[in-house]
Amino acid sequence: MNNENDEVCQDSAEGAHTAGKSPADITICYLTCPKDAATAFLGALMVTDSRGRPLHFSFVSPVRPTRVQRILYGSTLEEHVKIDVISQKLLSDIPFSPDVIFVDTEDMLSVRRIVDIPTAFLAKRQAPENDPTRLTTLQYNTGSNMDDQETVGRILSTLEPFVDLVEPFARMREALKEVIKSPDA
Repeated sequence: MNNENDEVCQDSAEGAHTAGKSPADITICYLTCPKDAATAFLGALMVTDSRGRPLHFSFVSPVRPTRVQRILYGSTLEEHVKIDVISQKLLSDIPFSPDVIFVDTEDMLSVRRIVDIPTAFLAKRQAPENDPTRLTTLQYNTGSNMDDQETVGRILSTLEPFVDLVEPFARMREALKEVIKSPDA
């Protein structure tokens, strides 16, 4: 498995506690592990500042489990590849600790077992945007990590009025398409 890193900026921020932090000092990690058309597993990680500007981006080359691995791992294969192989590699190469990790699928919440960083599934709310009873256009889930609820909620309430917190996932998917097309990208 190859790993590619692109250091966009050398800024760093202290890790997992946002209490007392200026909103401008919050760093967000986005993590995604989609499958490609050939059912290989892909993975990308992007750390952004509070405005959604990239500070760090890394990805792994497509991971294609063998037939024997598929048989041996059975129903646990997908979690093993996404969490124990791809996410572990990507998270181990971050040059600084972000304040939160956002994932784009609920099955990726398992990443919380390998890091000590609040983690949440983040998506746009499915309800109509013009619903006046909603204070947010986002939905999030920390799974069984109830201790993460307060930190994630604080970050979302601080940053949501100023930046589209879900949009970086679309940029990451586009970047993955580019690196798959052209290994030199």
